[in-house]
Amino acid sequence: MGWFAPDFRAFVQDKLRDLQMEARAEGVRLGELRKINKDFANAYRFKRMTVYYKEPLKLRLESEVQGTRITYILNGGTKFVSGGGQRVREDVSNSPGKRQTPLDFGFITPAVARQLEAVFQKEEREGGVTLYVFQLQWNYGDDDARHIVWMDPDKRYTVRRVWYSRTGKYRARFEYKDPVQAAPGIWVPSKVEVYNVDQRFGGRTVNTNIRVNEGLSDDLFRI
Repeated sequence: MGWFAPDFRAFVQDKLRDLQMEARAEGVRLGELRKINKDFANAYRFKRMTVYYKEPLKLRLESEVQGTRITYILNGGTKFVSGGGQRVREDVSNSPGKRQTPLDFGFITPAVARQLEAVFQKEEREGGVTLYVFQLQWNYGDDDARHIVWMDPDKRYTVRRVWYSRTGKYRARFEYKDPVQAAPGIWVPSKVEVYNVDQRFGGRTVNTNIRVNEGLSDDLFRI
């Protein structure tokens, strides 16, 4: 009998139709985050944030940064950001690196999986669990960054992700911890820690009040 590599798409969160949760930033070290890049550090300036996600690829983030309310909406190939009297609309249909997706939150949905080319790397045993390691790259657009992900095949979430730039430079490592079962068969990490190229801790996001498949309105994502 031949050896068959695991199918990446068998481990996506195919039961998840929509999600909402509250996120707060803890222990943020902007100096360490700036070693990843300036935009990444700026993204961690929020104290609290409300996250709404709906398949396929609709995301809304509401946060407050230094007293200014910021709204971020991603709907398909269009990104919209408002706050501080400014409203910016951008076509990101060919720029996957400019989108935030469930990949950033520690799970992968079918809509995101369809945009990724996945190559199985190996199995690793960690904490009594066998993890599957894949290399991911976007299968379209102008961003050829690589992501190495360690996936829990039973709970279907990402345990770890390492991000490399388009030139192969190591950018950051993300640890997705303490998954909670928001609904039968749907696990979502409740903590995300980020480490820079020097393996120094840059900050943590704590997710609470995680709710799924409550039928979010499309109006939330209207641009």
